[in-house]
Amino acid sequence: MERYRVGSLGELVEQVVRLVDAEPNVVWFRGQKSSSWNLTAGIWRSHDAADERNFTNRFRARSATRHATFVPGYRDWAYWLSLMQHYGLPTRLLDWTRSPLIAAYFAVADYVYSPDAAAADASVWVLRPHTLNRIEDFARIGDVTPPIDAKSCEELLEPAFTIQADEPTKVVAVMAAERDLRIFVQQGCFTVHSDQAPLNRRHRADEYLAQLVVPAQAVRSLARELDICGFRKGDIFPDLEHLADELVRR
Repeated sequence: MERYRVGSLGELVEQVVRLVDAEPNVVWFRGQKSSSWNLTAGIWRSHDAADERNFTNRFRARSATRHATFVPGYRDWAYWLSLMQHYGLPTRLLDWTRSPLIAAYFAVADYVYSPDAAAADASVWVLRPHTLNRIEDFARIGDVTPPIDAKSCEELLEPAFTIQADEPTKVVAVMAAERDLRIFVQQGCFTVHSDQAPLNRRHRADEYLAQLVVPAQAVRSLARELDICGFRKGDIFPDLEHLADELVRR
């Protein structure tokens, strides 16, 4: 797997340009605070399939009074999972972004708001989503990344809600449905993990993944560069709670 060290915002952009220029299709990004962390969907980090169905069905049963503006239809698997992911419930979705700078923000932002945090190597993962979908035998949709609410994605989502649906055991890259401001601002997209194995440990992962590692001695300076460039909590998370938190912490 391609692996590169980047010690500044300039070096990060330089490597991203090189990788993007070598790829004829779109490229996505994901920032993680530790370079040793696997690419694993939240539900599979410490839960199993039974836990997942328990979470999704209890969330659906109790959400109407708490999200009164709009509740998805009962079988709107895509919207339900997107809503659960948005509010922090572990799901089979893994967040990605079309912006390398937003990914870098998620990798190092803690060092702006928690300056005493122990430094560790961080990483920005680079994904070639069309290549992933071809390798996962999702070629029937063509050389595209379908929206998460496309008919072709239903088989990957339904097993999160019912034991009666077969698990395809695939991982597929999909576009998020831009139904809220956060997904729009973060240029969000997902991989859907019907299989519990980490994406970076799957067969042929080196064909669709690369890793940009930010060494521990550079994470604070990179965080500072991003902050100066306007990548801040109150804008990345466009709601009043995060705006207030940003102002207090700064």
